[in-house]
Amino acid sequence: MDKVQIDGDTADGIARASLKDSILCLRECVKKYKSKKRLTEWEKRDMSDANYSLDHLEKTFDYYGGNLR
Repeated sequence: MDKVQIDGDTADGIARASLKDSILCLRECVKKYKSKKRLTEWEKRDMSDANYSLDHLEKTFDYYGGNLR
């Protein structure tokens, strides 16, 4: 199998695109849970996990030069 070589800027762009997609999906998930009046225990846990992951993904996204704001 032949290797595909890409430059660092392209690799960073791929990482940013993937991180951005994950961030937007998690934000939507959290928004959905916040709109509910009552959450089941697993929904509370899922929202907590989503917020935890979101914080880290946003910091990583910033590191790669992304800007969602």
